[in-house]
This record gives sequence, structure tokens and C-alpha cells, in this order.
Amino acid sequence: MSSETAQPARDSEQSTERPLPPYPTELGPPELHFFHQIRDRLGFGEKALDGRDRYRMKIVGQGDTYILGHPDHLEQALLSDMDKFRKTKDNLIAFGEGLLAVEGEEWQKQAETLQPLFRRDSVMDYADGMVEQVRRRTARWSDGDQFELQREFTDMTLDVIFATLLGRELELDGNHDLREAAENLHEWFVPTSYFLPDWVPTPSRRRFKQAKETLEQESQRLLDEKAGDAPANPMEADDLLSLLVGLRESGVAEDTGMLTDERLRDQMVTIIFAGHDTTTTTLTFAFWALANNDDVRQRFHDEVDTLDGAPTLDDLDDLEVTDNLVTETLRMYPPVYSLPRVTTEEVVVGDHRVPEGETVAFPIRQIQRDERWFDDPDEFRPARWDGDLRSEIHNFAYAPFSGGPRICIGREFALLEAKLTLATIGREFDLYWLGENEADGEPPTAPEMTLRMAPGQEFLVTER
Repeated sequence: MSSETAQPARDSEQSTERPLPPYPTELGPPELHFFHQIRDRLGFGEKALDGRDRYRMKIVGQGDTYILGHPDHLEQALLSDMDKFRKTKDNLIAFGEGLLAVEGEEWQKQAETLQPLFRRDSVMDYADGMVEQVRRRTARWSDGDQFELQREFTDMTLDVIFATLLGRELELDGNHDLREAAENLHEWFVPTSYFLPDWVPTPSRRRFKQAKETLEQESQRLLDEKAGDAPANPMEADDLLSLLVGLRESGVAEDTGMLTDERLRDQMVTIIFAGHDTTTTTLTFAFWALANNDDVRQRFHDEVDTLDGAPTLDDLDDLEVTDNLVTETLRMYPPVYSLPRVTTEEVVVGDHRVPEGETVAFPIRQIQRDERWFDDPDEFRPARWDGDLRSEIHNFAYAPFSGGPRICIGREFALLEAKLTLATIGREFDLYWLGENEADGEPPTAPEMTLRMAPGQEFLVTER
């Protein structure tokens, strides 16, 4: 992908003498790069990083955005110089004062309170509930059914989030307002709004505003139901919401301010969106990959066919092929395909500098498809993870859940859900994609706030 070796500096001495990263002028006038990128966001980024690790791009109405495409850059932003990079304001708009958006001391307090709830041993308690929700929905599938798989998985992962973490079972054919609201949180981030001031009420922004209000109202309703009904010992709670309310009523973490109704609503909106959207994407692309790779599909079916019924916690260690399938899907099709940040001061990045207050993007997808770290990076090959590849590559060459202290708190939950869902469905069904690949063999994608399959892609259900 790139022949340049990044050498990020650790101080800003004489940084003003360093040049800014170049515009990729071989792709046309810089003033037109934004419009080229809107038409082909992934393709433009791949071409712009060819032969270089960083560049800048003019954004209409906003100035320059700096794209830093080496694992060293990601390590610098997420670990060694993390105080020099902050979240963008879009995160605050979408998720309020939830863990995904806050910074500094406030993030530290929230993380210390929430982290124990998402440790692997805690998350494993949700395994049976996850499988139950998956089987509840797939029990309605029949041989010969056709549907848009991404839409079906969106509903399924919302079922899981509400049932396991929030203690409410959604109606399989109902709760359309909540399902639509969870989907419409994407609307703040549509490319056509990038160059408009935040106050301009575009149709997509109005849909976003209504979606956020709907989820906040549902969050408050659930909080009101739990108030006074939480267990005296918070650690005896059956779900995350009961636990949080129990912590508040017991006075734990009272000084953090994070357990007020407003903060809990923000946490719940964050959990609802982040907890279902990324897993939806992972499952959709995993089944697309299975449909397009006969050898991988056969190894996967050979493994899940050894299960004695639906997968359980006791089966997890034996699902190595399934685990590799999830890992490779996240490498090639990471839901968070580009990680945005804003510099809090001037930052030195190798032979270049990025001024204070500038938007920076780290192209996770391109980093994870770099031939310096992965052989045949555009080939879907789960078996590449059989050996010690993780210890051999750069620590930040594979970072679908970010990295450093702020690695995604829901990582274990998402991985468990993806693995159990794949195994549960794979025992009973084959899913065949009815669409057509792009000319380069890639699936049709829609890079929005997260990477998704383009709308309208249907799959055929075949009972095994």
C-alpha cells in the first residue's frame, strides 16, 4: 500500500519548520478532492495513501482534514500523545455526556465505574440471553426466504441489546419507533451535511434529532421503571440498567455525577447505538464472506456441526474457525473504518506537522489492509490468524476497536455476540447473497458514520 516509513516525533521542538502533509495533487485539484471523496470515499482514500502514509484534504467550508495512515500515527494518537488528540464535537452532539464522547477526568471517572460491567467474566453472563434472542428471531426463518440481511441483523442486535443490557424484550414485529430511531442516529453524519453549519436544519439532521429524542424518552421510561426496584446489592442485578440504577440508589460513585438521569440517558443512547450497529455490520459482512468463499464456509460448517445443540459458553474455546472468521471480518470490514480526532496543540508526525485545532482522521480500514502487515491484504483468509500473527504485526496494525486506554469498552460484548450468532445461525442455515460484487470483488458498501453494506442487498435463506 505505502512505501513510506512513518517516524513520528515525540516533541514539537522546531515543529514550525516542518511542512504540512501534502495534498494528493495527482488526484486532481485539492479544491475538488472533497467531491471526489464523497463519490468514492474508500477508493479515494486508498489512492491518496498509495506511496505515502499521510496527506491532507480540503473540505468545503471547513478547511483541511489531515489523514494519518500508519499504525505509528494511530499509536501516537491513542497512546503516547493521546492528550494532544480529542474527540470531535459530533460525538458530543450524538452521544451527549456518554462514555463514547467525554474526555479527560470525566472519561476516567466514567470508565472506572463502567469498566467492571464489561469485563470478560461479566459479559459471559449474557451468553445464554444472546443465543435466546437470536433463536427467537431465526425461528421465523424458512427455507427459501429472501430478505435484506443488514436490516434483519439490525433488528436482531437491537433485540439482544435491549434484552440483555436493558432488561426489556422488544416485540419481533413491533417497537418500530425505537428501531427506526436507532437507525437514524446515522443521519447526523451524512456526507452532504459536512460543509454546512451545525444549526442548518437539513432533513437528515431533523431525522437525527427526532431519533435522539425518541431514544432519550425510552431511556427515561426504563429508568423510571427501575427506580426503587433495583436490588439492594447492585452486584445482584440481572442487567446493566438495573446495576447502574442500583449503584445510584446505593450511593456508589455519587461524587462522579455520572449516575444522574441525564447522564444515564446519555449512556443508554450510546449503548443502544454502539452496541447494535457495529455488530450488525460485522455479521452482515461475515455472512457475505461465507457466501463468497466456499472453502471458508465448509470449514465453518464443519466446526459448528460438531456442536450438540445451540452454542453455549462451554463451546466457545472450541470455535476457533468461527473466532478467526470474526477477526478477519473485522480486519477487512471494520465498522469504525475511520477514526476522527481534533488536535489540541500542534503535533509533529514524522517529517510533517499538524497545527492545533485541526481535524485528523485515522483510516483504520486502509491500515488493516496494508501489505506491510498482512500478506495478500485484500484476500479474505481467516486462517491467517491460526498462528502468532497478532504478536508479529505492529500493535496498532489491527485496531477495529481502537486501542490504548480508550479501547472500546464493549469489545468483549460485541465479540461474544458475533461469535455466538454466527454459530447459532450456521448450524441451521446457509445464507446466499443474491447481489453482485463490485468489479474488484468487494461487496457494495455504504461508508457512513460506520461502514455498512449498501442498502437493498438481499440474501437467500437455505435450511441445512
